[in-house]
Amino acid sequence: MFDIGMTEMLVVGMLALVVVGPKELPKLLRTIGGLVRRARELTADFREGVESLAAEAEREMDPFEDLRKSEGILPGMSPEEITDHILGNREREAQLGDEDVAKMPDADEALGDKKPKKKAVSKKTQSAKSDKAPTDSTAKPPEPKS
Repeated sequence: MFDIGMTEMLVVGMLALVVVGPKELPKLLRTIGGLVRRARELTADFREGVESLAAEAEREMDPFEDLRKSEGILPGMSPEEITDHILGNREREAQLGDEDVAKMPDADEALGDKKPKKKAVSKKTQSAKSDKAPTDSTAKPPEPKS
């Protein structure tokens, strides 16, 4: 990495022995070793953090997530298996017809991924909505009486 050979290490060692002295040299080497170890740990933590962020961004940016859920595609399926699965879904839909397809459970429910059900609208709410006249964006508002 730094391209330091054995002769350079020997020169640095001799210089450290002269400058620091033989009594303090082991303490200095332990301190330097601890600093190098801590730098490696920080580098490893940083690398793991960047890799986890990249993996999270990749999971969030999956453009086919909706297709996977709606078609019931499982992780680990090969492209050929996915194609066969989707074509099989289309064949089943064609054979069953529109009424039976509406009765079929969602792919998410079939896989056990329960989504919250939509709330049923009460009859009072439906009648209140039907009492209101539909708004027409092209209709002119009533003219004020003068």
